Amino acid sequence: MREAETETEPIAVIGVYARTPGAGDDLDAFWHMVAEGREAVTALSDAEPVAEGATTAPAVGSRSDRVARRGVLADIGQFDAEAFGMPPREAELTDPQHRLLLEAAWVLLERAGHGTGGGRDGRAGGRVGVFAGAGLNYYLLRHILTDPSIEQAEGLLPLVLANDRDHLAAKIAYRLGLTGPAMTVQTACSTSLVAVHQGVRALRGRDADLVLAGGVSVELPQDEGYSVTSGSVLSHSGRCRPFQTGRDGSVPGNGLGLVALRRLGDALADNDTVLAVIRGSAVNNDGGDKAGYTAPGFAGQVDVLRTAYRDAGVDPATVGYLEGHGTGTEVGDDIELAALAEVFTRDGEDEPLPLGSVKANIGNPGAAAGVIGLIKTVLALRHGVLPPLVGAGDDAAADDLPDGFLLDPAARPWATEPGVPRRAGVSSYGMGGTNSHVVVEEFRPSRPGPEEDLAAALIPLSAREEEGVLRYRDALAAHVAARPGRVGDAARTFTSGRRRFPVRLGAVLTPDGLARESLQDAPRRAPRKTPPIVWAFGGQEAGVRGVLAGLYPRYAVVRDRVEQVLAHLGEEDGTRIRAVLLDETDRAAPSAELDQVGLYITQLAMADLLTFLGVAPAAVLGHGIGEYTAACLAGEFPAVAGADLLANPVPEGAESLALKPPALPVVSACTGRAVDQRKGRDPGFWAAGPPQPVRFPDAARTLTDMVKGALVVEIGPGRSLSDLLRPHIRDDGLYDVLPMLPATGLVSFLTQLGRLWSAGARVDLERANGADGYRRVPLPTYPFDRRLHWIDAPRPGAPAPAARQSGNGSLASTEAEAEAGTLSLVLRAWEETLGLRDIEPDADLYMLGGDSFTLVRLAVRLSRSCGLEIPARNLLGVDLTPRAMADLIDEMTNGTQGEASRP
Repeated sequence: MREAETETEPIAVIGVYARTPGAGDDLDAFWHMVAEGREAVTALSDAEPVAEGATTAPAVGSRSDRVARRGVLADIGQFDAEAFGMPPREAELTDPQHRLLLEAAWVLLERAGHGTGGGRDGRAGGRVGVFAGAGLNYYLLRHILTDPSIEQAEGLLPLVLANDRDHLAAKIAYRLGLTGPAMTVQTACSTSLVAVHQGVRALRGRDADLVLAGGVSVELPQDEGYSVTSGSVLSHSGRCRPFQTGRDGSVPGNGLGLVALRRLGDALADNDTVLAVIRGSAVNNDGGDKAGYTAPGFAGQVDVLRTAYRDAGVDPATVGYLEGHGTGTEVGDDIELAALAEVFTRDGEDEPLPLGSVKANIGNPGAAAGVIGLIKTVLALRHGVLPPLVGAGDDAAADDLPDGFLLDPAARPWATEPGVPRRAGVSSYGMGGTNSHVVVEEFRPSRPGPEEDLAAALIPLSAREEEGVLRYRDALAAHVAARPGRVGDAARTFTSGRRRFPVRLGAVLTPDGLARESLQDAPRRAPRKTPPIVWAFGGQEAGVRGVLAGLYPRYAVVRDRVEQVLAHLGEEDGTRIRAVLLDETDRAAPSAELDQVGLYITQLAMADLLTFLGVAPAAVLGHGIGEYTAACLAGEFPAVAGADLLANPVPEGAESLALKPPALPVVSACTGRAVDQRKGRDPGFWAAGPPQPVRFPDAARTLTDMVKGALVVEIGPGRSLSDLLRPHIRDDGLYDVLPMLPATGLVSFLTQLGRLWSAGARVDLERANGADGYRRVPLPTYPFDRRLHWIDAPRPGAPAPAARQSGNGSLASTEAEAEAGTLSLVLRAWEETLGLRDIEPDADLYMLGGDSFTLVRLAVRLSRSCGLEIPARNLLGVDLTPRAMADLIDEMTNGTQGEASRP
């Protein structure tokens, strides 16, 4: 078969996430395990219990039909519910497979540089789709439904929503705000690779612009071995040895895999990191052409392979590695090998085709097996290494291994042919006959990025809590120290590919690492409502030498304003002022008047820059020279007129000004009052020239009265006005005061811009960094604060749990509760439903992480506690607070629930 032209669009793999036994979610550790040919199946024993969440139980497996080995996934009960806006109780009730996949989706989007999730409005990434599946829900069967009190307290619907596989993909879309198709895929062991195929089709059909595809499998309990019966597909030896002599089946192995996919053209246009390219894929079913429902089918496997390579438009002979399904069963491997030999014919002179299977490393992770094999293959292509097969060797290959295939006992370099990229095939076959195959090849970039790196960039770090931001900062610092990359790439990734959270810290990154001065601040919680901005312009206390040296070359808006005013002043004066502003020390210093003009120009340029970055003022404050800047920016006179007044302080010039009333509120430090926005100022005010007597305390009071809770930004060099205004920061005064240039240089400006963003100002960080042409690259992701959310399974021999009752069925189940009244009992229902303590009577359900799903659970709990029907729609008719709900219940019972509903 020749290389063929294909009309199908290649699909870029722009990110991968794997969580496996032996490596956790550390992708480097996973690759090293694979490349070194290590097995991560755990030998279970009483002396070595395995954690299930954070609790353990003695291992079993001492009977002759038990094998005390399996692939164990660590910390499956740990989850950051708050990060996803999920109440703790809801997290406890949710299948850990759902939780793990939800977290993986978040992390993967951030690794790919698309953490904002796209949307319907044309943002980068566009509509994000989810195609994923999960294994059997052992948590629901063995941990939740075995305790009747849980269903009695919560109701069946909430348990279904929290655990049923129908809601797996849709809940990821809901929690992360993804607007593409969200579909659960279930085809047994081929689930996750079929999900990849569906994602490829969704991208080619323009149903989505970015796709997350994969699967998860968590078998419980993890600290027990497994039983082996006659005819079982499970291994008696406790080892999975695909395609090898003595193979006797699979070993249960938990795991999770997820890939992020985009159309290759979109990925290249958006400067994504492309890890590999999917050239084609196919899915089919054996139908009835096999020995039985659970048996594999030769004809179906041959057909899916040939269809995949027709879709890819490539010759199977160009494939250099095959990641097989490889369960290690005698029948399954024999049929798979026969199908491979039928399609991948090799001439006598061709190199043998290496076969592998990740199941030899980690056991069989069921619904996640195919995508984990794909991730392994993507990493092999990325590293240019052919991975070994665990247990392979000269005497390990099966007697019936077809000619032209080999099992590598050790990793080796993956050779290439001129003009032909490295290619691989990945197979996954599901019990029941759904077969899948994906053709993947290496990506060889042809378009270089920008030649020059950014001198510095503002990296916005944010989380829900302060400790999280500090962990984020430390992780980023460690990453850039260990793996120095381009500042522009990091800036692009963080500013356009990460969500924003209330607790913030702006870190400035340079080619030498994180700038020390930007790391001295503690994280800050931004207010819910953006504070109004006031620009404050000061006098001449600080010098202007070099003040624009870092900003002039970086921002065109700064250059334009500087050159506009300098051109008006003439070449000689303009050259002298420019030399000072840019610290060109071989130039002569200007006169005192021109030095004042330099400050004026600096303030104008900085104001233009902040406007460009989205930091527009609600009012301005002028002091000394800053009176001129404030007036100009408020529209009282043109920029060049202010320069003339300062360069030629002649009263007659001021009298001839065509003044206008200010277009926005202006507070004058000279008068201590606001300028009349209808009449404006008398020209005589400017004839006096600077400096003039000031009434700054009056001006501060005027400002705080005029703009409540203002965030004052001092524009210009130094911090004199900031120090004067700082005593006015209080609940009924200013919100905060920030100088924008307390020191010269780009790093200082970006540091202050980060503090402005942390204080709650809306700042266009993408414009601030100017990193559009740089790449989205893998960098540290959100610092989850994982905590245990787990319901223990009943222990064998333990008495059955008693159903949780509310006494005699009335809301007041105890005398103490009856005396406390309805509100106390409603608060208890809230705490049990949400899994929180010390809820306030006027707390809002949504602010505590609740949603309509939580409201349904709350209605069920209240109904059963009260002994009367309280539909969720009735609760929607009142404020979603405990107090309002208590009042509603009292109304429904004619007040018989107690007079003491208000403490």
